[in-house]
Amino acid sequence: MTRVFFVLTICLSIAACGPRGMVSLVQGVKPEVYDAAVQRVFIASNRHLEQGSPEEALHQAFGESRDPVVSYGRIDISIPPVHQPGQIEWPGNDRPDPAQHFVALSGERYASQLAFLRDLPRPGGRPDVVLFVHGFNVNNAEAVYRLAQIAHDYETDDPVISFSWPSAGDPRGYVYDRDSVIFARDDLESLLLGLAREKRRVLIIAHSMGSQLVMETLRQISISGKGRALTSIIGVALISPDIDEDVFLRQSRRIEPFPEPFMIVVSRRDRALGLAALLTGTPSRLGSIEDPSRLAQLPIEIIDLSSIPGGDRAGHSTAFTAPEAIRLLRDLATP
Repeated sequence: MTRVFFVLTICLSIAACGPRGMVSLVQGVKPEVYDAAVQRVFIASNRHLEQGSPEEALHQAFGESRDPVVSYGRIDISIPPVHQPGQIEWPGNDRPDPAQHFVALSGERYASQLAFLRDLPRPGGRPDVVLFVHGFNVNNAEAVYRLAQIAHDYETDDPVISFSWPSAGDPRGYVYDRDSVIFARDDLESLLLGLAREKRRVLIIAHSMGSQLVMETLRQISISGKGRALTSIIGVALISPDIDEDVFLRQSRRIEPFPEPFMIVVSRRDRALGLAALLTGTPSRLGSIEDPSRLAQLPIEIIDLSSIPGGDRAGHSTAFTAPEAIRLLRDLATP
């Protein structure tokens, strides 16, 4: 009991760096007046969706409770000219200002998955999309704004989709979130199969506990006889994956064909994964792997960001928040 109290206390101290993210909807704004960039984020979510207008639904109504029905939408995020790589310039207690903050300009809901998939653009005729799966202790606003920041900082032209699974958005909700990963597998599978039917090529980026969701879903697709759909996946990047190493090895052996390239981004300075290891009673998690040779038989590239300065103070989102890491990974992804 003392150990659990100790771990939760540290979790709360890490999470208490500021207020939780909220989507700030500002209508009637012309981004060009502020020299702001606009990043469109598509959303597929099995969070419970309250009734309301399309703008309200994508504004605050995606909560932490689970919904057996997936909702689809899109939202345009204005990124201010003062934006610094790796940062999300939240309004906080300030009045949202497009010249200073990330703000939402508009939102729209889709009546079906097919309508959602058919609205995904194909810039230059390219069929590629980026699918982002967030991690533990993340609310919908944080997932959407983080993806907007990643897409902007990594300079991608491909449409980006946030699969927003029902995390409690609470540092005390670790077990709830792990159960939500199991709950969300079928819906992520449905999205991946839909993208494959539309002949889209999918790059999957998963963070933290979202990596567990991705691996479980890929395994599920493979063992259910739908492995052909996995050929539409053109790459997987697991960022600070919160997965038991033994479980990951078992999952990997059942995924056929195994997506390539497959990248795991790790760091020995990841305090959040250190806490996850304490909670699960294991020496380490995959994102802070101590013996990479265990993965030698898999077609995996390991990127170690342990020496990269900056980023979030927990060292858990270095790939997204440290400018040097962003430059490094962006260069690796450039042909």
